[in-house]
Amino acid sequence: MNPIFLYGIKAVVCSGILISYYWLALRNKVFHRYNRFFLLAVVVLSLALPVIKISFWQQQQNTTTVIKLLQAVNADSETLDEIVLTSKSDAINWQQQSFYLYVFIASIFLIVFIGSLLRIYIIYKQSKRITTGELSLIQTEAKGTPFSFFKLIFWNLHIDLTSTTGQQILQHEIAHVQQKHSYDKIFTTLVLIACWFNPFFWLIRKELNMIHEFTADQKAVKDSDSSSFAAMILQATYPQHRFHLTNPFFYSPIKRRLMMLTKNTHTKAGYISRIMVLPIAALVFVAFTFKAKSFIEAPYQGKRITVVIDAGHGGKDFGATDANGNYEKGISLAIAQKIKELNSNNNINIVLSRATDIYQTPQEKANFINEQMAELMISIHVDGSNINNKKSGLNIWVSKDEFANSYISKAFASVIIQSFNNNYPLPVPPQPMQRNKGIWVLQASNCPAVLIEAGNIANKKDLAFLQSDNGKEIVARNVLKGIDQYLNAVETKTVTTNDTLPVIAIGEIDTKKALIIENGKIIGFGEDADKDSNFKAETVYVKWLKPTEAMAKYGEKARYGACELTYSNKVSYKAFDEDKQLIILNGKVIGTGIESKAAAKKLDVSWLNNLNANITTLQPKEAIKKYGNAAEFGASEITYFYEPKKEEAENETLKEITSDKFGNKPLYVI
Repeated sequence: MNPIFLYGIKAVVCSGILISYYWLALRNKVFHRYNRFFLLAVVVLSLALPVIKISFWQQQQNTTTVIKLLQAVNADSETLDEIVLTSKSDAINWQQQSFYLYVFIASIFLIVFIGSLLRIYIIYKQSKRITTGELSLIQTEAKGTPFSFFKLIFWNLHIDLTSTTGQQILQHEIAHVQQKHSYDKIFTTLVLIACWFNPFFWLIRKELNMIHEFTADQKAVKDSDSSSFAAMILQATYPQHRFHLTNPFFYSPIKRRLMMLTKNTHTKAGYISRIMVLPIAALVFVAFTFKAKSFIEAPYQGKRITVVIDAGHGGKDFGATDANGNYEKGISLAIAQKIKELNSNNNINIVLSRATDIYQTPQEKANFINEQMAELMISIHVDGSNINNKKSGLNIWVSKDEFANSYISKAFASVIIQSFNNNYPLPVPPQPMQRNKGIWVLQASNCPAVLIEAGNIANKKDLAFLQSDNGKEIVARNVLKGIDQYLNAVETKTVTTNDTLPVIAIGEIDTKKALIIENGKIIGFGEDADKDSNFKAETVYVKWLKPTEAMAKYGEKARYGACELTYSNKVSYKAFDEDKQLIILNGKVIGTGIESKAAAKKLDVSWLNNLNANITTLQPKEAIKKYGNAAEFGASEITYFYEPKKEEAENETLKEITSDKFGNKPLYVI
């Protein structure tokens, strides 16, 4: 669904909910200032809330009805746009038509807005002005006056300014100016130009206009004198033409204004009505901004994958330590063991590089990983490179760009970061990092490999978290979730990373997309690579590499696997040469070049008048496949057909064939 269209629907729903509360609890109440700002807030919130997103994680198996409701209310284009239908037709679809209609109507309202400003300006320029302090009195006989616009009061000359009624009307317009009602009108008009499709915004503007009048009436008529108010209205009998951007005195329904002027204030009921808006506003805010996400998504169901979890350091290598004798090797082993313990997916085989406190060199670790033919590798560590640096949080490392698995490891690391994000009490980095001096266990692994520093051993908060059972479980579940997400994304070709890296394949070889390497030279991909081949040989050695192994050797371009072809006795293809081509006559090689072709024509010369020839030319590459290296310059296959005389028709040594190319007569090949 178009995101703009979806945004409009959300704005309508949000404004509808809030204006319903106003209509039931606040309308026709005497707290006009509160109602004014409530209606303005409804407009602002309706425009802002649909674009605010606050995500939180929810265990999928524990998703409540409330969470599901919020997910339904707050569905966005991230979900709705997963399926995109593309048409090559030039026809305008319904979304384009809707957009053009929207622009057309918005343009009309914009023209009306500009026209209103222009008419006010013309009256201003053509009238006499009297300025007193910050106010300017514009004396005119124009229809629709008196009205106020910002600090201008357009006064109709037919109203006696010195009379009691005139003074009341003047005070009424001054109240509009002092309360800055013109700003409300400009704001709501601009909103309606952009959101003319929202019926609740039109209702809000109407209610705001009424509240402006209620406020001004209270200022103009002392002691709520209804008789004075009625007299003030009855004495003004000029035409009722109005500008939407102004505050014309004779605009609002008289009965409702009179009712509000004489209405008593019930303080207790008023406070209750105003306070009750808080839970309504909170519900709307949560419904339109919070987005529930599943903490554990659908498990990976593809082919069985081996994942090596390396517990950093071990044995005589203590790793990072703190002043209290806590060792990195113990924390990393406990987390690695927790990952294996919590893994319940039979399609993911978790293998620990060490299950006990033993020492392994980095080379031994890398060799173990490659011997397992692992598809993924995660090395668990704790930050402690500088014991005096007590920074807090997670670190994710990958190999440097010069190593073959760096690119794919960045994609894997980005998914791991996403799995930790919003579900980890410690800071999480936005991107994976690379160390200048390199990390052997990462760069020597023949698969996507990441190193996770789960926290800082020198930071008391980090250490306490990592040593707790809850902390180790959170780290383990995030790692397993990241593995699941990455494998699912690879399976569905929808890997999403912070770097928006392309899809990275893993597991099975795709022969149609695999990288083809011929005698050490990359010639293309899959089936299309054959036409780009430059060699032909009697002996061919073929070696297929799985994607993880292929990418470790050839980089990201081998993400669908690779095929290494090694030829012996190679012969390079030449261009077709008519003078050197191989000549084949009726299935028999008779020589090369033009001379052989000419010699062929001299055969059976007595039959020339009755012969028909079919000549097929083969390019060098195809000719070599059929006739060997002798056809390196191409070949011509010549087949002669003979139409015998009646006395020869019964000759059983002639082989009858059918060929529409030479007509429907029975033909014979020599």
